[in-house]
Amino acid sequence: MKSIKKPIVIVGAGFGGMTVASHLKRLNPSLPILVVDSEEKFVFKPLMYEVLSEELQMWEAAPEFANIFSNLGITFLRNCLTKIRFDENILEFNDDLNLGYEFLILCTGSLSSTFSIKGVDENCYFFNNINDLKKLKTSLQKIENNKIKKNLFIVGAGPSGVEIACKVDDIYKNKFDITIIERSNEILSNNKIFNREEAEKALERRKINLLLNSSVKEISDQKIIILNDSEIKDLDQDVVIWTAGVKPNLLYIDEKVKQINGRILVNEKFQIDNFINSFAIGDISIIKGMEDLPLTAQVAMQQGNHLAKNMELLFQEKELLPFEFQDNGEMISLGIGEASISALGVTLSGKLAFEARRLIYASKLPAISKSLQSTASWLFQKKSILNKVINKTP
Repeated sequence: MKSIKKPIVIVGAGFGGMTVASHLKRLNPSLPILVVDSEEKFVFKPLMYEVLSEELQMWEAAPEFANIFSNLGITFLRNCLTKIRFDENILEFNDDLNLGYEFLILCTGSLSSTFSIKGVDENCYFFNNINDLKKLKTSLQKIENNKIKKNLFIVGAGPSGVEIACKVDDIYKNKFDITIIERSNEILSNNKIFNREEAEKALERRKINLLLNSSVKEISDQKIIILNDSEIKDLDQDVVIWTAGVKPNLLYIDEKVKQINGRILVNEKFQIDNFINSFAIGDISIIKGMEDLPLTAQVAMQQGNHLAKNMELLFQEKELLPFEFQDNGEMISLGIGEASISALGVTLSGKLAFEARRLIYASKLPAISKSLQSTASWLFQKKSILNKVINKTP
């Protein structure tokens, strides 16, 4: 058994980092593991839409890292990485803190990409973390008191855009004229057909407008300028929510590290070229030969689980195994109390899908926090739901 003197340092505690840390500790409780993140709380983003609609409380979807990792026997440090000295196995953080590591796992996730479009940063709301959620909710509540119907635009018709549109319409009925702007010719273009069809029905029932084949050119404090069917349109706006894309959250990376489209290139075992004791998973990485993997929590969690097993093989001085992604399907929230699920040949929509979705998400990480367990506690009493979906969903 290989022994290590310095800690395994995991930078980033999203779905990938959380999974690799918890699974690795369970496989080998004696390992010294240090998790570093710049945030204070874990953001269970798939459940943030329910926090917006107050179907869940904030603490249920955003437990504190300190509590999570202390329960696991893992050291947590809140700090911001500024530089990696790969050749020396040294990490540099804020406040002149330097840390040595035996093995490094990078999984810092992604940030919103504005594509350098003028006015996006200054005039849009985002939906990536708790601060974004609070800002958006505060603004919507202020506007809600206005008797005049306001124009709300959502840029991007992926899962986040569609989920926010349905939630906002259900929460603030008849207070907003909601329009989704999408540059392709359909919503949820990378999602399952069943979920796309259910989402189209949900948007139609709520009379949410769609501007397809449209791209944003500029956003001011009162206008959103788009190109639609070769025509420039200048539209009045009161609120714009940006969900159009993401970019890797890499503040610094060594020029010796190979990248593709800003993401760290790794082999099928997640090792970074030229630095085999350093690994990268999740949104910041791209696997050679598997460039089309989606940037989802499901992928990050599977990678985290696989990397934990590979690390244990490494300590046993055995050959590491290549990663293989298993598509377990997908789930999407479609308003208050409704959802759609398409997984492993099973399709489900409506209220039953909504309850099953919450249960599945909460039970995915059963060991990390009592607060996450409580999210699904009332659902565990519904045996009919469990019998139908617990073994057949993503």
